[in-house]
Amino acid sequence: MRLILLITLLLIIFYQDVRYRAVMWFLFPLLAGACIWYNYEFLEWKTVLFNGLFVVFLLGSLTVYVSIRKKELTAIWKGFFSWGDILFILAVTPLFETIQYIYFFTFGTILTLVIHLSFSWGEGRKTIPYAGYLSLVSVAYLVFTEPINHFFLFLNGSR
Repeated sequence: MRLILLITLLLIIFYQDVRYRAVMWFLFPLLAGACIWYNYEFLEWKTVLFNGLFVVFLLGSLTVYVSIRKKELTAIWKGFFSWGDILFILAVTPLFETIQYIYFFTFGTILTLVIHLSFSWGEGRKTIPYAGYLSLVSVAYLVFTEPINHFFLFLNGSR
């Protein structure tokens, strides 16, 4: 039930972001709540805090980089990241251990770019529905992680 709710929310975010380039704001607190509910047995608030600090560090670094390039203080949510993208990457922090979150964020961002380039070839759109595509990557993670983990346990001789 928890997995179905979480995947449903992620697919709604995917649809809204790809179709309208906007996501209804109340979906992000719902997503955060669903992530907490899904992972409540293993959830450590210290890990969620570290993941959040990782996001703050990345967004702060991006702000500094963009500001240096533009030679003026630049808010990254004005033309670089939307608030929906920021809220999405914060909302999914309860799903992951810190190292997993760093991998998810890194590879998810790369996959988001690959997906966007694959589906928008020649369209000329300048914006990427980052939260939408990253929610699709999240669905794939949720669907395939457990079977992959069981496969590796099987290979190691565990059952």
